[in-house]
Amino acid sequence: MQARLNALRYVLGTAAHGLWRNPTMTIGAVITTTVMLITLAAFLAINDTLNTMVTALGRKSNLIAYVRDDARPSRVTAIMRDLEQRPGVGEVVFVTKDDALQLFVERFTDQRDVLDILRTNPLPASVELRMDNPAVLPALADELRGMAETFESVVVPIDVVERLLSISNVSRVAGTVMVVALTAVTLFVIVNTIRIAVYARRQEIEVMKLVGATDWFVRGPFVIEGAVIGVVGATIAAVTLVVLYAQAAPQVTRIISFLPIAADAGFVRNLAVFTVLVGLVVGSVGSYFSVRRYLAV
Repeated sequence: MQARLNALRYVLGTAAHGLWRNPTMTIGAVITTTVMLITLAAFLAINDTLNTMVTALGRKSNLIAYVRDDARPSRVTAIMRDLEQRPGVGEVVFVTKDDALQLFVERFTDQRDVLDILRTNPLPASVELRMDNPAVLPALADELRGMAETFESVVVPIDVVERLLSISNVSRVAGTVMVVALTAVTLFVIVNTIRIAVYARRQEIEVMKLVGATDWFVRGPFVIEGAVIGVVGATIAAVTLVVLYAQAAPQVTRIISFLPIAADAGFVRNLAVFTVLVGLVVGSVGSYFSVRRYLAV
């Protein structure tokens, strides 16, 4: 037990000494890590807002299936129950002929003379779908069009749906590429910072290996150094992010209130915690691999 405590004391002391011995490189690595992680967190916030906006707009993309006058009510009811269970379908609403007429009168008050001429209601009943996922609209529309004995026609804003799906796909790909790129840059900075420290102590590492030191005993101080650099940089980035959100989010929300911007405390807290975890993992992993080439003695 005492031996383990001594080993832990040595690892922590050596890591602190390594960070203090080259303050310029340490501060430079922390600043670079902070900038990269602020950029990463900001991009994640923007990407989340864009995805939320696309989802919100997608929910407004309705599918309208006009019911034939001679369609069996039991068949329409069964179809509606089935549609309510489909993934991606948010709400299924049945609009009667009278409801359709009332909506027409409310929306087109200047066309009431046309309705006065007609003795019967010319508007069909319809089944309207409000979507949670617009990606399922095209296939669902084709399926309903195949039920010609029940539905006279099916209307779907396919151009809007395709545009939303295109934006969503581009956002997803761009977000993945950006996250990977920023993480790689942060990893590169930490790896090279620790690599310089390892190179300066390469002879000491060789001697330690020759006298029987384990890989983890040699690697431990460097892993801790990298983790400290990552956590300190990430913590600064997280604090900066929280402050910026507190100051900017209410103003931005007021200016563009029509966009669903995630500015609640829970979202900011989760993003800050995620940023710190990324810094910790990237710093530790980068340091782990930096010292590997010197352990083959």
